[in-house]
Amino acid sequence: MEISQIKKYIFKNVYTGIIKSTITLILSVMAIPLIIKNIGIDNYGIISVTLVFSSFTGILDLGLSRALISFQGNQKDSKKEISAIYILNLGLFVALLLFTLFVFVFKINLLGEKLEIDNFTLRLINTISILLLSFGIVNNLLRASLEANFQLQRVNWGFLIQSAFIHLGWLMLSFIKAPIPYFLIIPIASSLITIIYHLLYLPPIYTKLLKPDKSSFKNVFGITFQFFKVGALNSVHLPLIKYVIILIVGDARAIGIFELSTKLAVLTNNMLAYISNPFFSIVAKHKEKSKVYLWKLILKVTKFLIAATLSSYILFYIFNKYIIQYFFKEYTSDIFHVLNFVIIGNLTIAASESIQKFMLGVGKVNMIARIKFAGILINLLAGLALFATGYLNLVYITLAYSVSLVSIGLFWLARSLIFNK
Repeated sequence: MEISQIKKYIFKNVYTGIIKSTITLILSVMAIPLIIKNIGIDNYGIISVTLVFSSFTGILDLGLSRALISFQGNQKDSKKEISAIYILNLGLFVALLLFTLFVFVFKINLLGEKLEIDNFTLRLINTISILLLSFGIVNNLLRASLEANFQLQRVNWGFLIQSAFIHLGWLMLSFIKAPIPYFLIIPIASSLITIIYHLLYLPPIYTKLLKPDKSSFKNVFGITFQFFKVGALNSVHLPLIKYVIILIVGDARAIGIFELSTKLAVLTNNMLAYISNPFFSIVAKHKEKSKVYLWKLILKVTKFLIAATLSSYILFYIFNKYIIQYFFKEYTSDIFHVLNFVIIGNLTIAASESIQKFMLGVGKVNMIARIKFAGILINLLAGLALFATGYLNLVYITLAYSVSLVSIGLFWLARSLIFNK
């Protein structure tokens, strides 16, 4: 893609992203309240636990998906390295499938003892959680393949397919009062359908790959470690918070409240993230010739994102009672605080996302990893302080999480807009 086509590509990604988010929002508005009404927020929390481990794909991906985009953006021929990335990804997928079988056969419980679920359902949740993680590894690389070839709009449609299948599947099962284990099958089916969709649009270049050699694997490992640090920190944060709530709080209702709050916050975040998403692949390809132009464009986009996030939060604050009563079927101070904290954190990240994508594209991977690690460290220290004072409950766990996200977002905004670095 030429530099003159950048704005057109960004707009294409934005409008497909907005369509995807709008439809997903409509599905959420229609389906989630009915699902919770039919099965209760406790059971909603239980079926949501299945999705916890699938969020760890950024760790087990080992940075391969980001490395693929980086190699594709290089001017030199990287077909052998790209082939090596696909082989490594396949190896990870097979290893996770074997681990899934191990978890099922030996009845391993990765979710602690506080969840009040019958043994059969708990066994299924543990097994399916790891199976979804293996599918997520494959989907991650396929999405990166499309992004590397400037087809992020295809990725947006893929996310929509996956989200629609889960929402409609769970809604249908909730109406017929199906047993909880049936709900656990829906995410598996949605992941498989999304993989098939991505394969249908896999760019032709990847059907003509070369046999990798030792130097190819060495080149891949030379760059994947840098992206692994960022991917791992990206992926571990939210799932770790959910895991802490599962292990320490252990209340299905609390899990349901946090899961629904993060879902609503991420929907808001995604509406703005589509403006930022294309910049990694664009900057990776054009950084040598157009770095100054791209940086000026990033600063303009960031100022727009700041205005959009502030407007979004004001709307939420005005209408929060209606939003909470509609989705949660009740209004309590705890629900408000949890949703409020999660939205503030996610909106701050959304405002700074284009800057982070630019930094990734120009190779400032270590810097991004350090800042993300600092944010998680802030979260950990706040959590330890809460634990020491006896305030380690759902609201305060969420507050600590939000503070860490705000710290990361404000760092990038201050560094780029105030110091212009």
